[in-house]
Amino acid sequence: MWGKRQGVVPLSFANARRVHIWSGRLAVLCTLPVFFHCVTMLGFKTPDARVAIHSIAGSFVYGVLAAKLLVIRHRSRNYAPWVLPVLGGSLAAVLTTLWLTSSLWYFTTVRFGF
Repeated sequence: MWGKRQGVVPLSFANARRVHIWSGRLAVLCTLPVFFHCVTMLGFKTPDARVAIHSIAGSFVYGVLAAKLLVIRHRSRNYAPWVLPVLGGSLAAVLTTLWLTSSLWYFTTVRFGF
């Protein structure tokens, strides 16, 4: 996929890989306090559909991430070529669902004091 995107982002494959790895590490580090807070303070709740979907997606996010990282670490096990793209797409879908049921909902329904 990267060969088709080099015209858009002028980075070599090695640099793009490095940026992807480090941005992923930083993203995981930034989500850990949020994850800890949600699990310990809020827990799994289902008062309405939005909160239920958010709780379920939040439960899946680290499982999908762990599966993706395991496949990347153990590439020598001859996984089917579609496994990594499906896991990456699943992770993107879960993160998008989390964003839609939290940040987007908050910014479109809660009034600010401006």
